[in-house]
This record gives sequence, structure tokens and C-alpha cells, in this order.
Amino acid sequence: MKMTGFIPFFVFSVFICGNVFANEEIKWKVSESGDLFNRAREFQRQIEKPEEVTQILQSKNVSVVGDNITEHVKEIWFYPSSRDIGNHADHSIYFNDRVERLTIISASSIDKQGSIKSIEASSLQILDTDNYRSFTDDKEVVLTIPGLSEGSLAVIEYEISSDRLKLQGDWSQIFYTQGRYPIANLDINVSWQLDEPLYWSSNSNNVECNQTESQLYCTGQDIAAFKNDKAIFWRDYIGQVAIGESKEWQQVVSIINDEVNSALSDTTGLEALLEQIIGDNKNIEDQIKLIHEFVARDIRYVSMSELGHTITPHDIASIIKNRYGDCKDKSALLHALLERIGIESYPVLIATDRTRADQLIIPTFRYFDHIVMCFDYLGKQYCLDATDQDTFWKFTPSWIQNKVSLVLKSNQQPSQILNNKYRWKMHVSTSVEFDLLGGQEEHQKRTYYGEYASSYRRLLLQKSPSERDEWLTQQYHNEVSTYADPQFNIVKLANMAPELVIKSEAKLSPFLDVKSDLIYEENDAWLKDELELLRLDNKHYEEHFPGLKIQSEYVYDLSEIWKIQKVSPTLRFDHKFGSMHREIHVTDDGKLKIATFLLIPQQLIKASEIQSFNHFLDVMRRESLIQFKGKLAESSA
Repeated sequence: MKMTGFIPFFVFSVFICGNVFANEEIKWKVSESGDLFNRAREFQRQIEKPEEVTQILQSKNVSVVGDNITEHVKEIWFYPSSRDIGNHADHSIYFNDRVERLTIISASSIDKQGSIKSIEASSLQILDTDNYRSFTDDKEVVLTIPGLSEGSLAVIEYEISSDRLKLQGDWSQIFYTQGRYPIANLDINVSWQLDEPLYWSSNSNNVECNQTESQLYCTGQDIAAFKNDKAIFWRDYIGQVAIGESKEWQQVVSIINDEVNSALSDTTGLEALLEQIIGDNKNIEDQIKLIHEFVARDIRYVSMSELGHTITPHDIASIIKNRYGDCKDKSALLHALLERIGIESYPVLIATDRTRADQLIIPTFRYFDHIVMCFDYLGKQYCLDATDQDTFWKFTPSWIQNKVSLVLKSNQQPSQILNNKYRWKMHVSTSVEFDLLGGQEEHQKRTYYGEYASSYRRLLLQKSPSERDEWLTQQYHNEVSTYADPQFNIVKLANMAPELVIKSEAKLSPFLDVKSDLIYEENDAWLKDELELLRLDNKHYEEHFPGLKIQSEYVYDLSEIWKIQKVSPTLRFDHKFGSMHREIHVTDDGKLKIATFLLIPQQLIKASEIQSFNHFLDVMRRESLIQFKGKLAESSA
């Protein structure tokens, strides 16, 4: 549930679903001389140098001439110590080999004596960055610069060229003006033709930008490293300069809608498939459930982003025939099937690594990397993820909640996708019967709802039956007791249902003295566990709390060994962050019933209030302790 930001330098994502390798479009013409090397040597002659890894130069020059786009990148890095080299010396170039060609011009080191060593082509590592559920299909070229030593420089120069005719959708470029390390000099230059204007925007305080009729130039000096945090998406906070060919968001909406609708050109087999899925079921909600479950589980995910299908789904007929497709293909089929039962769904783009819509400073789909289908039903919006095999259709998948989205309808702007007030919801029912030897027999039922049910279902289905039992037993030992190894029963684990039930039975070994009065305490285990897991971690930025709702009930049967003598008072704790209420009742037959209700809604906690919020969670955790006393019954004395 925690997200940790990772800050690559100037990484650009492309709107693609896929994982199919083409021939690597990498050219190799390594040079060890020229202006870049002269500039590096000039820096070496300086007496005063930085004490930390520093990017001495980051230069990006982009030329847009007709359909030809060329990006020329120059970098100089300084490594003051051997430790810095060991931790920070690898560099990466990202490019899309379907539509772009990479030329490596320099990848060399210069040591303090001026000796140059250049990388060899055989040492390149080419990695696929494709991620399930996302459109990203970049290749990562890892440069392991040879010959680096204390006080060395790394000199990197490369060029990425592309043909705009091969791009589907709008062209844009995003430059991030900070990174993990200080930048001494940052230069960004973009030029274009007068008859094909580009539109740009900047929200960065680190550079100053100037525009002529056909050129944008931005420059900055002595830029501090980005101040990262434990639970942020760095793109929400880092400054950027963005430029592209779209002037309005409606252009983006129209482009993507046209591509999605093109999949409907051939729907052969759709009617027969629909009949197979829903049969004679007339209930509309059952039909939605069956359709979503079929597309998510029975249409196999296979990356299908060959040229011409980077953002365009394959036609419905081929998806049905092959029974596989990628995220956009599965979404198109989901859309077509829903339409056949009278549900008018619409595509919604998701930026899975962004939560702040105000940081989308130009209209472009480059910001987005996922797509879902949403529709309005009985006055409420529902969003279905065709790649999610575990979430019941009435709940928005947890991993896209709070993320930036763009509804592909007229007059839409980026916004946040719907957030559930309580993302993590559970009900725990525990009955404890004391035995004559001082042990206990415990029966427990945990019910997880919605997004939480989905998370547990996904986690447990990835394990074999024996692995599940082992994992659940270890979890029980960690959170409840080590005095027993429970027997577990997961009710209908594979069902794509709105809840998931985990039942357990445990026989706890004797640990109480049945010849003395009872002083008993234990934590409300699962409530305490949740409060510990959801502590906030950020130091510099606000942090989103996803919402927690727990109802916990304990019933203690003292088996006539003791009679309840003293119990904890009832609790009503209300705070601006949330509330905890506890009700305690002794029944006529001597059983003790304790019911606890914890409500902490989703909210954005300011950085200045995170310590107070965590203190609030700590108070709730302490109050989860259950305490009572029992007088030894005369029959047991």
C-alpha cells in the first residue's frame, strides 16, 4: 500500500501497450573528441569541484522539421569518490525501438590524468521496460561506463530520431528540470517550423525559458537535487517544461476515441460470445459481472503493440478469435460487450504514476499509461479495469484510485479518478472459549470488502494451497498468537466477489492459571495491525491516507471458571482525523461482548500534520487493547 518515488533523469513514457521485440534500432559511432570533451577537460582544470555526484552538464536539443524529429543529448557527470562510482555510475537511455532510432556518439570516462576509456558495443545491456497493465514499451539501454575512478568524469552523447508519421496520436516532449543529483548547467532547446507551431508550458522554478517564433530555449544553473520522499509520485512535485503539438485537451480526446472506435470495424463473433457469457441470465448486474470477469480472466493478456497498434486496439473479431490481447484490446472488447447489453461505457485514460491533475501542464496523452472503461448506472459512476482479475465490478481498483484520469468525452479536463471514502474495509468476528486447563478455543471470521478483498484474493491466489496455509499461519503468529497453529478455510477464494472471507479455528495451549482470579488482556489484533501498517512516512510533502473502516467483535466465554468482575469502560473517541467507538456488554449468561468501530476516511494529510496523524494512529492502537478481570467461580475454587 506504500509507494516509493524513483527519480530517473528526464525519462519519457510513450502511450503503448506491448512487449514484442523488434530489431534493435541502435547505431554506434563513438567519438572521443569534440566540444563535449573540451568542456569536460575545462571542468577538470577547475580547482574547486563539487563534493557530491554532480551532473556538470545536461543539454537537450530537439529539432522538429516536418515529420522528422531529432533529439540530441549531451551529458557530463562528475564522481568525486570511488563510493560514488560504485553506487551511481550506471546510466540509462530510454527509447522506443518501434518508432525511434538511437545513435550513441560518446559513452566514455576521463580520469584525473586525462586518460579516456570508451564503452564497447558488446557491453551494452538492453532491457524491456514493459509493465503489465501499462502502455509503456520503451527499451532501456544501460551504459556501464568503463575506467571510472575517483575524480573521473563520464561523458555521454547520443541522438534519438523518429518519424512523426509512425507515431500514433500527438507528439510531445516532457523535460524534468531536477533529478537525483545536482545539475550545474541545464540547457533545453526546441526548434520547429513556423507553419507547424508547437505549444509549451513550464511550471519549473529551476529554469528560465524564452521563446521566439520557432524556438524555445530554457536554461538553468546550480539546480539542487530533487527532494524525494517515501510515499510520493515524484512526477507530482518535480518541475517540468513540456512542449507538444496539441493546443487543447479535446484534440487528445478525439484522437484516442477514434482509435478505440476503430476496433469496432469488425465485430464478427460478438453476439455468439455474449450469449456464451451471459446465457439466459436477464439480471443486468449479473450480466455486467459475467462480462467483466470473462474479459479480465478468459482473454489472456499478451502484449500486442506492433507498429500501427501502439494506441489502436485490434479489431474485436481478432480478439475473440485469438482469445488474447493487451490492455487496450481487452478494454475495447469490454466496451463492445457492455454496449450489447445496453451499457454505454466510455474510455478513461489513467496516469498511474500521477495524483495531481494540475501537473499536466500541456494537453497530451504522453502523461497517461493505462485505460479503463467507465459507465454511469443508477446515478453512480463505475470504472472497470479489463486487466484486473480480482476486483468486483462495483469497486474501483485500488491501484488506480486517486490517480489522474482523463474521461474521453467532449469538454473534459484531467481530474482525479474516484476515491472510495474507505478503501480498506474489514469485519472481524472472534469468539473465544476458555477451557478448564487454562487454554482457549478460538473461532475467527475475517471478512474483507471491495478493494481489500481484491488485494487478499490476488495475494492468496498467487500461492499454492500449502503456501497459503503457511503464509496465513505466519500472519496469525505475527498478529494474534504463537500459542496455536490455526486451521484455515478461505471461502470461495477464486470468486470475483465483493467480499472475501477467511475463517480460522485455533486451539491455544494452556497459558492461564485456572485456580486464581483472572487478569486478562490482549490486543484487538487485526485492528492493531492495520493501524501499524498505515502509518504515514513522508517528511517533506503531504501524504494521502486511503481510508480505513474496521468493525471488530469479540465474544469471550469464561466457561463458568470465572465470573466477569471488571471490564474496560466504553469508548467514544472522535477526532478530526477519524473516530473509534467501543461498546462492552456482559450477557445474562455471563459472556463478555466487545464491539469496536474504527472509521478513518481517506484524506490528504499535510506534511506539517503527519506527525500528529501518526500520533492519532498510535492512540487508536493503544486503545485497541482489551482488558478485563474475572473472579474465580466458587465451583472452580
